[in-house]
Amino acid sequence: MFDLATRDIKFISGVGPQKAAVLNKELEIYSLHDLIYYFPYKYIDRSRIYYIHEIDGNMPYIQLKGEILGFETIGEGRQRRLTAHFSDGTGVVDLVWFQGIKYILGKYKLHEEYIIFGKPTVFNGRINVAHPDVDKPDDLKLSSVGLQPYYSTTEKMKRSFLNSHAIEKMMATVIQQIQEPLPETLSPKLLTEHHLMPLTEALWNIHFPTNPDVLRRAQYRLKFEELFYVQLNILRYAKDCLLYTSDAADEEDSVDLGGRRIIKKKNKIEKKKKKKKHTWGNGWSQGGH
Repeated sequence: MFDLATRDIKFISGVGPQKAAVLNKELEIYSLHDLIYYFPYKYIDRSRIYYIHEIDGNMPYIQLKGEILGFETIGEGRQRRLTAHFSDGTGVVDLVWFQGIKYILGKYKLHEEYIIFGKPTVFNGRINVAHPDVDKPDDLKLSSVGLQPYYSTTEKMKRSFLNSHAIEKMMATVIQQIQEPLPETLSPKLLTEHHLMPLTEALWNIHFPTNPDVLRRAQYRLKFEELFYVQLNILRYAKDCLLYTSDAADEEDSVDLGGRRIIKKKNKIEKKKKKKKHTWGNGWSQGGH
């Protein structure tokens, strides 16, 4: 059985101890279980590849397929940036990086085919895409079929090259390692009555949905489970409170439960009797003076 909870994230390909320490501190992700339950906050349709001659600076996101013709470094110090001239044969766009320049120059090669994804803007009359996602076509088997997940990250994570795209790659590695169904957390009766996805299928599709309908079903399954166990915990708490009240009130006048005071009827009556005697005593004492 593939146990997600006992497998450390540092053993995921491309992670290692340093990046694992960042994930530990920034997101409290320690195991594969923690990672796979770190859900995307949005999805973007990556089913279409545009041609460069089709795009403009008003489009929200674009996906292009082509090659890098050359690199150019501009500026010095904090103003230094790296520009890659990217073409698909119908035009040229500039890919721009302001950080990780050495890493980019070592990773991406000239005249090799890549798929780039990002938000286009216009600068000095040219289309620019700042800090795009860059992948080999063979590496996009999961996201090319539909919606791409986006994960929340921190500035410290980004400085360690742990952006949303990096989280997505880690997630794909973990998902592909699951060769058999994970232990189900809901009963077969609940799954059938509420038409719920099995857990393994829901986890796969919450990260890599093939279409919006499948995504909605995966979200429904996981939200149902969360609320179901919240309700169970509320019922268990209420039951424990009643048992605690029954036992404790035999020895005490009242029991404090989350700011609410529960008093046995017998003790209430006794308190009222004492209060009456005390009031009568005060009146008699005042009359005597």
